[in-house]
Amino acid sequence: MDYPCITINLSKVKKNIKLINDRCAQSGISVVGVTKCVLGDVKVAEAFRSMGIDIIGDSRLDNLKKLKERFGPNQKLLLLRTPMVSEIEEMTGICYASLNTQKKTVSEISKVCSGKNITHNIMIMVETDDRREGLLAREVLPFAEYVIDNCPGVNIWGIGTNARCISKRKPSAASVGILLKLKAQIEKDFSIHIPVVSGGNSSVISLVENGQMPAGINQVRIGEAILLGHETSGYRPIEGASADAFTLNAEIIEVKQKNGKSYKIIVGLGLQDACFKNLQLITAGLEFADQSSDHTVLLAGNDFNFQVGDIISFQPNYFGLLSCMTSPFVRKLYK
Repeated sequence: MDYPCITINLSKVKKNIKLINDRCAQSGISVVGVTKCVLGDVKVAEAFRSMGIDIIGDSRLDNLKKLKERFGPNQKLLLLRTPMVSEIEEMTGICYASLNTQKKTVSEISKVCSGKNITHNIMIMVETDDRREGLLAREVLPFAEYVIDNCPGVNIWGIGTNARCISKRKPSAASVGILLKLKAQIEKDFSIHIPVVSGGNSSVISLVENGQMPAGINQVRIGEAILLGHETSGYRPIEGASADAFTLNAEIIEVKQKNGKSYKIIVGLGLQDACFKNLQLITAGLEFADQSSDHTVLLAGNDFNFQVGDIISFQPNYFGLLSCMTSPFVRKLYK
């Protein structure tokens, strides 16, 4: 086997999908399976599909293109960030829907759709708890009016929000509930129907579990909670979920005794693979010392009994997993 290598336990991923999907379904909420942390991995996407997830979301068009090629034209794909103007032509041929906040962008989508004689769905994103994308609440109705009056070929499919992607504020039922008021006002003022109200990401799992998600929120976009088994408002483990679906393994390439009291161990894993700050050691008796682009230095006491060629295991957090799945130097092993 080639190292470093990340082992992906698809059975545990499926277990988490079923657990979270079932809990959301009890509240009338559908789940968009998010693959952006795993580079649009086809096997993980297949796990989502096999467990009844209809829509797959990703923030990178290259990932979505790969999924479209694998699953065919009927697979619903959601672009999870506002499309760049330069990618709209391609995006409209790949994605069922995209998140949007900019009049110019939606206008460009309209031009492309008119030329192709097609319709593209958009989700209007609203700033509530985060400092990432989103219109302020007072900007939403004018934006909707602009789309309806000036953008043929563009359908307002949903309204949504994000939380805990940048800001440290936790989502609340009140902040998510703003979406329902805006949806009702748009539908009343413009005589249209908005079928989707997307209440957030893995940070809202606690609201779902505690029955605090406002009635009418009918979609959430979930990646981290499924992949790593925890919610992201307080990083609490989700009861019944597996937290170890992904394991990173690296090979020891050097062992040296240090001052007769401890050992310095170097593994063939560097910043080009994953930053050690985003990894937790599974192998006992070791601690991180430092890291370069190609090496990770570990320290161990005198009872350390590993040697060159042995394997050290790590548990990645979200950013560690993102790095491992993105790095071409980390091999992927499915089980």
